[in-house]
Order: sequence, then C-alpha cells, then structure tokens
Amino acid sequence: MQRIITKQKKLIVVALAAAVFSAPALAETGNASVYGKINVDFESVSNDKVSAATTALGVERIQSNASRFGVKGSAVLDEGLAAIWQLEVQVDPANGGGTPFNGTRNSNVGLKGNFGTVFLGTWDTPYKLAHNKLELFDNATIFTATSMVGRTGANNTANITVTAVNFNTRQSSVVQYWSPNMSGLQGMISYSPDSGETTTTKKMKLSLSGTYENDMLYGALAYENRPDQTTAGMNDQAGRVIGAYKFGSGLIGLMYEHLSVGSAVATTETQRSWELAANYKFEKSTIGAFYANNGNLGTRVNTSADMYSLRYGYNYDKRTELYSAWTRLRNDANANYSTLGTTAIGTVGAGTTKGTTQTGFGIGIIHSF
Repeated sequence: MQRIITKQKKLIVVALAAAVFSAPALAETGNASVYGKINVDFESVSNDKVSAATTALGVERIQSNASRFGVKGSAVLDEGLAAIWQLEVQVDPANGGGTPFNGTRNSNVGLKGNFGTVFLGTWDTPYKLAHNKLELFDNATIFTATSMVGRTGANNTANITVTAVNFNTRQSSVVQYWSPNMSGLQGMISYSPDSGETTTTKKMKLSLSGTYENDMLYGALAYENRPDQTTAGMNDQAGRVIGAYKFGSGLIGLMYEHLSVGSAVATTETQRSWELAANYKFEKSTIGAFYANNGNLGTRVNTSADMYSLRYGYNYDKRTELYSAWTRLRNDANANYSTLGTTAIGTVGAGTTKGTTQTGFGIGIIHSF
C-alpha cells in the first residue's frame, strides 16, 4: 500500500511539472501569452545630507527595477468584439526571500472593437502614459525623470508642510476608455471613483490625454483632476504638453508641465516644470540623456530642483541589454525631491532631509521574455 501511495505522489508531481512547463505552449494556442522583464543593476549612490549621524552618506547596493511577470490574452467574440485581459505582478529577484510577488502592475479585463477599447482594473493613467515617449528608464530605477516631473516636492517652509503630490500613478479601481487610432490620433480617458466618499469629500480621479504620432513627430496633451485630495473642497490638478521629433534612429523631445495643489482652503499653489530628453540608436548601442527642472511651489522660495541622467545600453539581441547610467538630482534649500528612495537604511537618508544633492551610478542587465 505504501508503495502505491508513493507511486501516486510521484505521478502527481510529474503531472504538475508537465502542466507548469507546458503552460506557455497551451496558453499560446488559447490566444494568451506569458511575458516578463528582469531588470537588475549594481548601484553606487550618495547623498550630501542625511538626517542622522549614523546614516551613511553613500552606499553600494543591488536593485531590482520593477522586474515583472505577466500573462495576457484575448478571445474573439460576436459582432466584431474581442475580450482582452492581462494580469501582471512585480517581482524582486535581487532582494527576495519573502513574498514572491511584491505588487500588482497593469492588470485589467475589458472589450475591444471598432469603437475602441474599454476595460476595468489597475492601469497607468493617461496622464502618466503621455510622458512615456520621453522616458528613458521605464519609470523605474533611480535614474528616471519621474522622480521629478509630475511631482511637487515635499517641503517644509516656515513650519508649514505641503503634501508631496505624485501625478505619475498607476491607478487602481479604474475604468479606462481608449479611442481607436485614427491616422495617428488617439484619445484616452480614465475615471477612478471614491469608494470612501463622505458628505464632505469625494476623492475621485479623472485623467485624460490626446496624442498624435507619425514617423517623424509625437505630440501629446494631458490633464488630470483630483478633487479633495490634499485639502477638502480644493482640487489638485496637472496639465502637460509634449512634443518630440523623430529622426532616423533618434528622438529629441520637450515637455512643459503645470501643477497645482490645494494646500489650504481657498489656497492653490502652482508649480511649473519642464524636461528636455533625447536618445539615439546606432548599430547595437543606444545612448540617451535628459534634463528636468521643477520651479518653486507657489510663493515658497528655494523649493525648486533640477535633475539630469545619462544612459548607455548595448543590445546583445532584441531581448537582452547591458546598460550603465549616471544621475544627479539637486534640491534647493527647502525642496525635498528624491531619486534614491525614502528609507534611511540602504538609501543614504534620501527623502528625509531638505536641500540634498543626490547622485547615483549603476551597471545592470535587462532581459525580456
């Protein structure tokens, strides 16, 4: 009897292994596919100011940069419709040891047809997506421009704290509509309701964009509105305009942005930002750079900051790239933007001290499948 049970267990193990290793092939035949990206680098980072005497001014570390695993697919329905779906999670191959998945990424279920695409789930907002054409670092890593653009820096002037607002968001509990692509022109809109609505606040989020792209040009207008977020009865709002020129294997683009935060009743503070970015591919190599500048928040002096990053990548093939990058973010005396993180341990105190200058250098590898 014991031999029979042992044999049955072995058969179960073999069956499970066969199911797992044959899943991609089965998925492909069912209009579904498995995909992912592993992005890990070795970094040396530094900060010229820290909040505690025992915190290091510089450290070395190995980071996973939004590595991910996903499954997506579609199914043909009646009347020209298709069902679409995607489940994507973030993974950390560098600093694991605990939970295998550490966050939900873009995941949805919806319908696609001649009318466009509509879906429910968790997804990047149209406001965030509009910037992706200029983004050199996949909105991840310490080198990304989204450490600056789309953000107001948490700062404290005259003992008044202003909440940091980040408009580069992946919104949960969202419904989105994407129009069909009409000769390069496309519109997107997303709405996230407030399930915790009260008699005094309704913190819904509305984001929309219009983009145009052809072989030479890319242009985008995007807007986002968040009522009652920072202060009840006031709106946090963002608007950006983006233009890019594509030449051969290169691109150069410019973004201008206007942010406003309802910091108190009947008080709105505004901030203007801009970014210049460029990249160029030659043979198997890619080079890129950007410069971003955020102005003062409202009338608060010394709350501006600037940042620039440089990147070089060597593509062994379409799936594997070895890269190196360098970045510098400089805060004015009352600004507190951070590219290194918010926890003192391993991130040299970033996010805890005003007026810092933060730098970082990294060498990494990306493999997509």
